[in-house]
Amino acid sequence: MMNSNLTIVALAAAMLFSANTVFAQKAVDGKWGHLTGTITVDGGAPVQKVEAAAGHEHEAVCKVDGKIPVDDKIVVNADNKGLRDVYVIMYLKKKKTNLVHPSYAAKKKKPVVLDNVNCRFVPHAAFVRTGQKLIMKNSDSVGHNCKIATFNNEVNPNIPANSQSAATFDAEDNRPGDVTCTQHPWMDSVIFIRDNPYVAITDADGKFTIENLPEGEWDFQFWHKNVGYLKKLSIDNYKVSKKGVTTAKITDKGTTDLGTMKFPAKSFK
Repeated sequence: MMNSNLTIVALAAAMLFSANTVFAQKAVDGKWGHLTGTITVDGGAPVQKVEAAAGHEHEAVCKVDGKIPVDDKIVVNADNKGLRDVYVIMYLKKKKTNLVHPSYAAKKKKPVVLDNVNCRFVPHAAFVRTGQKLIMKNSDSVGHNCKIATFNNEVNPNIPANSQSAATFDAEDNRPGDVTCTQHPWMDSVIFIRDNPYVAITDADGKFTIENLPEGEWDFQFWHKNVGYLKKLSIDNYKVSKKGVTTAKITDKGTTDLGTMKFPAKSFK
């Protein structure tokens, strides 16, 4: 009798495993869609101060076209008021998924490059997956250090002129963390380290796209270094929570467009 019971349990487990495998395979076979949108600033864009490089021994290296550039914490497109460097993150606190489109395997093999150019980090906002190589590059003629201090990760290599260093991270973070150079205190940027690949960063026009998301209803969170969660973000026909989260439906072979979203200028710090 004992053996019969064990056999029944084993068969049930095998059937459950088979059902889950079929479900996952169906998703891999083509149940994927995309999310896109544009984030803009509503009102006058904040005036950024010039970087504090004047009088520094490396002032000449930090100049662009003979001038010290303005701070790049808040970058707004002059034409369409698009807001750069907003993270759009698949929010997995309430609902989890292990489904990852096969295209992301190839992307993970390509290193993410964080450069030092004219005493600033390029790009200002970066995303790297756990296990993916991050190359910290220095294109300047002077040395830098790249101090990454997130919630679960920390590195701080010295990077001589025209050289580079590399790192990989095992632990993922809940939100982006800081990148600084202690040799040039005004230098700062942000980096997000996460295993799940469904993250985008708005470009110079405020636009973003997350490709090949699993079909279904998912939560997405909006975050910017200056304000944190974009709880005041306005999206037509969508609600945004105090954590800067909205829910969007992803359809098979379709693109969900959140349209032109507006964030009030008065909300910047």
